[in-house]
Amino acid sequence: MKGSLLLAMLALAPAEAVVRDGESLAQVAQRTLGDRGGASELKALNGLKEDAVAPGTKLKLPGPDRARAQNVLETARNAVKHADAKAARREEAEAKLKEAEAHFQHARYEAAAQTADGAWKLLSASGSQPTGFTVAVADDGTTTVKSTSGQPVRVEAAGVTQSVDVGQVVRVDKGQPPSPPRPQLGVPQPTQPADKLKMTVQPAKGGLGPVTLAWRAVEGAEGYEVELVPVRGEKRVLTASAPQVRVALPAGAYRWSVRALTREARSAASPEQGFEVAEAPAKGINIEVQSTKWK
Repeated sequence: MKGSLLLAMLALAPAEAVVRDGESLAQVAQRTLGDRGGASELKALNGLKEDAVAPGTKLKLPGPDRARAQNVLETARNAVKHADAKAARREEAEAKLKEAEAHFQHARYEAAAQTADGAWKLLSASGSQPTGFTVAVADDGTTTVKSTSGQPVRVEAAGVTQSVDVGQVVRVDKGQPPSPPRPQLGVPQPTQPADKLKMTVQPAKGGLGPVTLAWRAVEGAEGYEVELVPVRGEKRVLTASAPQVRVALPAGAYRWSVRALTREARSAASPEQGFEVAEAPAKGINIEVQSTKWK
C-alpha cells in the first residue's frame, strides 16, 4: 500500500496580530508562530519590504495551510534522513526538499507541501521495502492508523497533518485532529512461572494456589490480557492493570500467553509458555498426649 492517507480537513480563517511597542518582526514571529525564523514568512505574507514594522501595525498570520505544510515537510525530512545513502533518486529528493523549504520561508505553503510531498514520493517509490500501513475504524468513528513498513505515511484530519513512522500508531477521533504518534506496543515477555515448571501448591478457595503469572511491563501499556489454556478444559481470558495476575487453578497442565493493551491497540501475543500444577502433600499432624493423674 503506497501513498499518503488523507482524511477530512476543516478550514479555519487566518488570524491577525498587532505589533507591540518595541517589537521586531522576529519577536512577533516568536510570539505568534513560536519561531523567530518565521519573520520571513510574515514579511512575505504581508508584502513587507523592510524588517522594521511600526507599532500598531496589523499583520496577517498564516492559516491552517502552514501547519499542514510543516507536517508534510517534516515527513519529507524524515524520509531523506533515513533513506539509504545509495538509494535511487535520493539526490533528487534532497533538491526537492530544499525547494520546498524555500517555498515555506516565502509563505508559499501550498507549494511547499506539494514539493515536499514530491520529495517523499521519490524515496517512497524507490525504496527497497514497500510502504505499508493498516487502518482500523471503530463503530464510534474512531480511526487508528499504524505504519508497518517502508516510508512514513501521513494522516490528515481537521486541517492537521501528522507523520507516522514505521512502528508508530496514530488515533483520530471523529472530527478531531490526529493524536501525537505513539510507538507500536511492545510484546510482553513472561517471567514467572518458568517455562515447563512443575509446581506444588496448597489448596485454596476455587482450586490450588493462588498461582502468580508475571511478565515484563510494556511501555505505554494501559493494561494486559492473559490467555490461559488448560490441557483439559476451556480457555480463560484474564485482564490485569499491572504486569502480573494471581489465579487459583485446578490441578493440571496449562499453557499461557499475554498481550499489552491500550484503548485503541493490542500487541501481538507473547511466546506461549507452559506449567503444571499439583496439590502439595498434606503436612503431618503431631498429637501429643500428656499423662494425667486420676483420683
